Amino acid sequence: MASGAGFLGGRITVSTEPFFWLMAGIMGMSFGRGSPQEIILWAGVVGFSVLFHELGHAAVCLVWGEGADIILHGMGGATRPRDVSKFGTWRTAILNLAGCAAGLGLAVVIIAALVAAKKAGVAVPPHLKKVAVGLIEINVWFSLFNLLPVGPMDGGKLVAGLLSARWGVNGLRAANVFGVVLGTALALWFAGRKAIYGTVLCGAMAVGEARALKRSWSMTAADSDETLKAEPARAAELWERERREEAVEVLKALREKTGGAGLIYMDATLQLAFYEYMLGRTAEAYSLFKLIPESDLPPAAKHAYADAALKGKDFEVALRLGRTNFHDSPGADTGLAAARAAAGLGDARETVQWLKAALRQGLEPAELRAKEFDALRGSEEFRELEDDLKKA
Repeated sequence: MASGAGFLGGRITVSTEPFFWLMAGIMGMSFGRGSPQEIILWAGVVGFSVLFHELGHAAVCLVWGEGADIILHGMGGATRPRDVSKFGTWRTAILNLAGCAAGLGLAVVIIAALVAAKKAGVAVPPHLKKVAVGLIEINVWFSLFNLLPVGPMDGGKLVAGLLSARWGVNGLRAANVFGVVLGTALALWFAGRKAIYGTVLCGAMAVGEARALKRSWSMTAADSDETLKAEPARAAELWERERREEAVEVLKALREKTGGAGLIYMDATLQLAFYEYMLGRTAEAYSLFKLIPESDLPPAAKHAYADAALKGKDFEVALRLGRTNFHDSPGADTGLAAARAAAGLGDARETVQWLKAALRQGLEPAELRAKEFDALRGSEEFRELEDDLKKA
């Protein structure tokens, strides 16, 4: 769970995930000289440097009259303007470069201060000098690393934004391909030097670029339309304001405008499927969920899809999703849902297995009296389960 704070009257918020400090500690071990004190010192230097970098991005947002939300996570940090529609190609490019500029600027200021102190004959305390040198090293290294043209580094965002602005989807795909190649090469380079953090970070970047490349192959010209991009957010706002049928109509119209293909179309389809499910129209929701690859569904959508499939008596889909849902979030409800799907297929053995799993997760025994299990009560497996519950 992330902790957070607001600054400048809430115009800037900063949230910190626990894994951020784990990342800072690992980097502290990489830069430190082995002693616990130095590792802690370097971890603090890393944490401050990442925050300062993100504040550089946030400062650009403030220049254009926009608030910003910063999150410090296990892979570093991210800054998002409150209203991205205010940032066109060149403003976004400046925004992407601002963090690195802030870090390099901080390093230059510290170097200048140390030089000035030396010329003035002022003795800098050893611990303060160590912190200053650490800030210089981290900010130079971190800023230059962030300029690499591979996502989600700032350099990768910059290249992808400029290429997509010039050549559309093809430009974005070219940036993703280059990112996969560079990220993989860097991961191998770091692995050869037994640099754990660099290997993991660059490997994750290469995987992310590969996923982005796969996603970009589904893009169409409509995905570059800023007006269409804003429609899902408008539908979400209408939904939050309880104007739910209007939200549904916005998404239906958006699916038609996109020509039935592309990322916006798929995102609108997923959002519409979830809204239809929430409105109790499970048949409509189910037909929409079927259009989306299951690997692209977030957890909440998988649960809704499984329930819609169960109510539509597509027990094979319901059971397949039920297995995944229980694996991702074990609980009495997910176990019971899988059991109901297995019962629909007439599989007494798997039904009982899922009921046992659900009971271990706190399912009330009374749930076994549900009508979905009536056809299996005469089976040996079900009788043994009921006998065991009576003995307990």
